[in-house]
Amino acid sequence: MQVHLPSTIRKMNKEIVLNIIKDSGPLSRTEIAKQSGITKATVSDIVKDLIEERLIYDEKEETDFSKRGTKLHFSKNAAYGVAIDLGGTSIHFGQFNLAGECIAEQTVTTYPLSTKQAFLDQMAADLKAFLQQSGQPIERLSFIGIATPGIIDPVNGVVLEGSPNLPEWKNVQLAQYFNEVFHVPVTIENDVRAALVGEMYEGALQDLSSAVLIGIGTGLGSAVLIDGKVIRGARNAAGEIGYMVFHNRHLYAPSDKGHFEMICSGSGLEAAALALYNKKLSAKEVFRLAEQGDLQAKYLVDQFEDHLAMGILNIIALLNPEKILLMGSVTKSLSLEQLKRKVRLHASDVTDVAIEISNLQHHSALQGMALLGLNQAFPSLQFLKDKQLY
Repeated sequence: MQVHLPSTIRKMNKEIVLNIIKDSGPLSRTEIAKQSGITKATVSDIVKDLIEERLIYDEKEETDFSKRGTKLHFSKNAAYGVAIDLGGTSIHFGQFNLAGECIAEQTVTTYPLSTKQAFLDQMAADLKAFLQQSGQPIERLSFIGIATPGIIDPVNGVVLEGSPNLPEWKNVQLAQYFNEVFHVPVTIENDVRAALVGEMYEGALQDLSSAVLIGIGTGLGSAVLIDGKVIRGARNAAGEIGYMVFHNRHLYAPSDKGHFEMICSGSGLEAAALALYNKKLSAKEVFRLAEQGDLQAKYLVDQFEDHLAMGILNIIALLNPEKILLMGSVTKSLSLEQLKRKVRLHASDVTDVAIEISNLQHHSALQGMALLGLNQAFPSLQFLKDKQLY
């Protein structure tokens, strides 16, 4: 019997059936009908479409009529996508199936190139090499998601104002470039905001409705979740805390990088160390020297932690989140307990907040971009249905 439904209702029922199989399968048609409240005849009709679209498959062969009530499986490996986390120090590539599971990962050092065209060409070449090494056929590539520093336009896939740590990273047609090379949908997002989505899905921000993620690596940025909604701002610049100021002298000394980022980031700490020691030291080395009792290094680290504590206190006063999550290479060297003590000096019962360091680190941005890419390429698949991502 062919069931005919109004298109909107049919689309909704199709999404329900698909996601029940994805989240709870393998299931029989009868079990899906019971779980969804949709009639078995309608479920059977929808299942035919989903099998034709290769999003699900039946345990039995089409010509095998000996079994009844067989189970339906989600075809999570029918296609795949790639997520890229683009940083000032490293570039991470991740391959994900339709269930949002990471099946391969690779990291390369960020290219020391002077033009954005050369940079994009090298990224595309490395992505092609990554796909070849994974053994997955290029024909099954279904989406690309790119997390990038800076202010982005997610609708048009453009980096509006980018990171000073990347070459000519302003007005970059990032989505268009990779779409023309690989011929699949391309999603771009701010790197910290992408990491926020990843943490919401499988990290320390699961089951929370209000939280702030602060990324402290080569640069400094944050992403905000309030009342179940990812906050982007009027022009997608919400969370650019690197531009916060703490002293009146900052008002009269504009900076492309941002005064908070100049003080409270890996590159900022390294620049301060270079000026103080007259030699190049990594942020990790500065923290280690401070631990060993070097007074100059201790001064730099104290400044770093004091400003981070002030930034967190300002965020708490403005947004009242349940949790502040820190991520990025510099967080591996931070004294979390010392930072918490400084923040608690000014916290009340109402504004007291959990402060943690991410266990996922760079993988959270890859996971977030995989979900955002899947959302664009396969909008019927639901992963964070209780959260508003756009």
